Amino acid sequence: MDEGDYTCVQLDEFGTPQFAELYDSGRLFHVDHWTSDLDGAREEHLARCPGIPFGIQLAVQETGNHRWSVSHRFSGSGARVGYLVRLERNDTYDAPLMTLHIDIGRQLTKIEKNFYDSDGQRHYVFEYDPRGDVQVVLDLPEGSTPRLATALGAVDVPGFYREGFALPAGIARSSIPLLDGQPQRRPAPGRHPQQGLS
Repeated sequence: MDEGDYTCVQLDEFGTPQFAELYDSGRLFHVDHWTSDLDGAREEHLARCPGIPFGIQLAVQETGNHRWSVSHRFSGSGARVGYLVRLERNDTYDAPLMTLHIDIGRQLTKIEKNFYDSDGQRHYVFEYDPRGDVQVVLDLPEGSTPRLATALGAVDVPGFYREGFALPAGIARSSIPLLDGQPQRRPAPGRHPQQGLS
């Protein structure tokens, strides 16, 4: 392949992803690595793909049928630019139900939740501000921004999508990793939850 948008994934002998290369119009623009060796993966990436931005995914915890991971995000020069905290089902990879965007200053900037069709394609993307309030809903197949009530009527678990910090049934009483163990409540106006990232 030398043209088009696509992703190449390298799996180990157990089917676990090692890295994924993302291409746009045939040009490599980002690489994600799955590892427990943050420093080693960073150095290997910089030697193998200089100038290409990348992420390093570290598994944090499994809770029921779900897992949390933290992606350390880096520029092409290797400078850390932020973090993504993701919630996925255990039987998927790179199909997050929920993503918290955290900047380099460790402040929560945005929350995203995805709803997938029965064929595994993203249908709705719900975006929330750092307090957990819905800002926009995107209907990807239609290319539109439906009203919240319309989108909530189309998803299987409306309570999960109604508010940014809501978690799926079965793990609703657990904590979002890296929010210093605080319960998932909206912070006071003008304040963001502190992020305990290293």
